Amino acid sequence: WTRETKFPHSVWAAGRGLIALLLPNFDVVDNLWLEPCSWEAKNSGSLFCLHEDGSGTGEPQESSMGAWLVYIGIGCTKITKARNEGSMYGNAESRSYLEKKLVFCFGSHIAAQLLLPFGEENFLSASELKQAQEIATRMVIQYGWGPDDSPAVYYSTNAVTALSMGNNHEFEMAAKVEKIYDLAYEKAREMLKKNRQVLEKIVEELLEFEILTGKDLDRILNENGGLREKEPFSLLHVDYKEPLSRSFLDEGSASGTTFLDVAA
Repeated sequence: WTRETKFPHSVWAAGRGLIALLLPNFDVVDNLWLEPCSWEAKNSGSLFCLHEDGSGTGEPQESSMGAWLVYIGIGCTKITKARNEGSMYGNAESRSYLEKKLVFCFGSHIAAQLLLPFGEENFLSASELKQAQEIATRMVIQYGWGPDDSPAVYYSTNAVTALSMGNNHEFEMAAKVEKIYDLAYEKAREMLKKNRQVLEKIVEELLEFEILTGKDLDRILNENGGLREKEPFSLLHVDYKEPLSRSFLDEGSASGTTFLDVAA
């Protein structure tokens, strides 16, 4: 595959890798790589290349036989979940970790906004943006970890039935979800803009060598004046100006059922 076809995949992988590297006490970046693979997935409308962290990109194309084939390569990342960020009560994740994970979900999307040619859309980050919406919804509705630091919990997984609190209240819930989603976007954008030179260098080396280790990323970060985030890390301290996403409030009211489905 050519440098031109590699580029968006390199940007995708670089954005994920760098944002993870910049977050304090977050998951460990093991490798980023470009894989010029080619395989067939018969009778499938979609194709995914999954690795340990569930990441990978691919562009399916339909053959004359009706099967779906991938003819070009993919960008891949291997990122190991932080062992020290689980709850002492089991597998539940802390608020701090979920806020970092929410910011992480925007890494590849922001990288594409910064580095891809103006007007060129990159759909490689679609699943990560969906995951960000799910995390933001779960934080507000299920855990009561909203942007206003309110302890209210609107939904519990072991509840027998859901209680409707009226359209106005559900609209307020939607606004909280949207706000924490946007706060994470703002934070991710701020982090990558401050480290744009590092991001560009990672993309450049990934295009050249097609694989970078965690040590390579540390080297690039140090050589290019990278600025890591420090603890305490919190989205509550992020400047919030105007809503960036209308996905939750487009209809003018929010559906409680939609939120509960996401949180479940």
